[in-house]
Amino acid sequence: MRAFVIPAVLGLAFISSGCQSQKSRSACEQDVERLKGAIDRTAGYLEEVRPELKAGFLALDDCDVRFRACEPALWLERAEAMRLEYLDVRARFARAVDVYHPDACVAYMRGYSRNAPQPRTYNGFYYSLEETGDQIDELIERFNKRVRT
Repeated sequence: MRAFVIPAVLGLAFISSGCQSQKSRSACEQDVERLKGAIDRTAGYLEEVRPELKAGFLALDDCDVRFRACEPALWLERAEAMRLEYLDVRARFARAVDVYHPDACVAYMRGYSRNAPQPRTYNGFYYSLEETGDQIDELIERFNKRVRT
């Protein structure tokens, strides 16, 4: 019995230590800086893409009015370029969030020169990114229909 208990306890300790692995201070600081940079870049991207989305939807309105100038092929190309940029921004943001593990950095949290972002801060960006992606997809779909007709 004793021969079975010791390996089981050691195995359990090994498994639980894997879940609680700590990162080095420099790795944690790099993760925090990467996450802050991703948040800043994502916020900047969302601000920059809003006017472009608005212009795209206004162009769709122009396409619906028979006597207004409408260039659906040009707008389809622009929307597809927006999608590529969106995918890049979203992937970089998701990677920065995935790499950051606050539980692995608890020992260093108080010593940061710049505070680590709270999960509610960066998780809110997922909603904004998804909404933006949906709008880009809608533009592509609707301009694509107009190019085909």
